Amino acid sequence: MQQLIYRIKGSYWFIPSLMVFSAIVLSQLTIWLDRTLGYTWLQDYWFTSMNQPDGARALLATVAGSMITVAGVTFSLTILAVSHATSHFGPRLLDNFMRDRGNQITLGTFVATFLYCLLVLRVVRGGSVPESWDLTVEAFVPQLSLFLSLVLTIASVGELIYFIHHVPDSIHISTVLRRLSIDMSNKFDELYPETMGQALEEEQDVPSLSNDFLHVVTSEGAGYLQGIDDEQLIRFAKEQQAVVRLVKRPGDFVCRSEVIAEVTRITGWSDDDARQIRRGFAIGYSRTPTQDVFFILNEFVEVATRALSPGVNDPFTAMQCIDWLSDGLIQLSQRKLPTRYRMDENEELRIITTEVTRADFVQSMIWQLVPYVRGDRNVSQYFIASLERVIQISDCKTLNQLIEEPIRTLEQAWQDEN
Repeated sequence: MQQLIYRIKGSYWFIPSLMVFSAIVLSQLTIWLDRTLGYTWLQDYWFTSMNQPDGARALLATVAGSMITVAGVTFSLTILAVSHATSHFGPRLLDNFMRDRGNQITLGTFVATFLYCLLVLRVVRGGSVPESWDLTVEAFVPQLSLFLSLVLTIASVGELIYFIHHVPDSIHISTVLRRLSIDMSNKFDELYPETMGQALEEEQDVPSLSNDFLHVVTSEGAGYLQGIDDEQLIRFAKEQQAVVRLVKRPGDFVCRSEVIAEVTRITGWSDDDARQIRRGFAIGYSRTPTQDVFFILNEFVEVATRALSPGVNDPFTAMQCIDWLSDGLIQLSQRKLPTRYRMDENEELRIITTEVTRADFVQSMIWQLVPYVRGDRNVSQYFIASLERVIQISDCKTLNQLIEEPIRTLEQAWQDEN
C-alpha cells in the first residue's frame, strides 16, 4: 500500500485520470437531470438556447473532434518541452516536468471535455428509425448537457491560452531553479526523520541497545528506497515492545538481500515479522523527492555541472544554482536537525533512524561542485564570495567550519595556478 501511495504522489496520470472520471460522472448526472427536469426551465435564462437533434449532434461532434485533436497537440508540446529541458538541464528533472500541475490539468481538461461530449452525443435522439427495428423512439435533446458542453469548451479554450504561455515559461532556467528552491525549502521544513513519530529530547539518556539488535531484515528486491512508512514501523515496534533500527535512509540504493533494518529481541521471531517491517519500505526503480531532500540538492548540482561542461559553457546558469544553494545553506543554518531517536505517543523509544548531519549537506551542496567550479575562474570567485556571505549570515559555528574548508581548497587552487 505504501509503495502505491508513493507511485500516485509522483504520477503523471493521476490528475488527468481524476478529471476524466469526473467528466464521466458529470455527463451521467446532467443527462439524468435532463430526463428528470426536462428543458422548459432553461427558457427563463437569456444565456441558454434550445437545440434541435441535428444541431446538437453537430455541436457535440465538432467539440469532441477538436478537443481530442488539441489534446494530441498538447501532449506533443509537453513531450517536446520535456525533451528540451532534460537534454539541457539533466534527465533527473524529467519528473519535475511530468508532475507539473499545469501540464496535467491542461491535458486532463481536453480529454475530459472530449469524453463528456462523446457520452452526451450517444443519448441525443431524433429523426426517423428504420421500420425493421420495430421501435418507437421519441426525440430527446439534453439541453442542460449541451449547455455544459459549451461551458467546458470555453474553459478548454482558456486552458489552451494558458498552456501556450506556460510551456515556454516552465522550461526557462529561472523557473526551473525557482521550483527546485521551493521544493528544497519545503523539504527543509520536514527533514526526514522529523515526520516520523516524536523526537527524543536531547537531555534524556538514550538506552544502550548496541548489543541488543538480534534480528535483521533484508530486502527482497533491489532499487532505490523512495520512502519509509513511519506508522507501519512504529505500530509494529509498539505491538512487539521492540526497537527498530533503520540501516538505510530514503534515497539510498538497496541491493537484493541487503540489510535494511535491525530489530531488538522478539520472542518467536518469524518471517511474518520480517514481512511486516518490509511493508514499511517503499522501494522503486528511481529516486523521488518525497522524503529525500538530497535528491533535490543533487538536481541543483547536476544543472550547475552541466552548465560548466565544455559542451554547454554557461557559467551564469551555474551562478544561479550557487545562489539558490547558498540560500539553502542559510536556511539549514537556522534550523535544528532532527534527532535519529523517535518515540511513540507513550514516549517509548521505537525507531532509530540513520543520522543526518550538516556534513552530509555540505558534501551534497558544496563539495560535489568544487571539482567543476575549480576549472572556471569567474564561477570559482563567485562561489567563494557566496560561501563567505553564507558564513557572515549564518550563526551555526559547525556549518561555518564545514564551509571554510572548501573555500580554502578553491583559494589554494588559485594559488597553484598562479
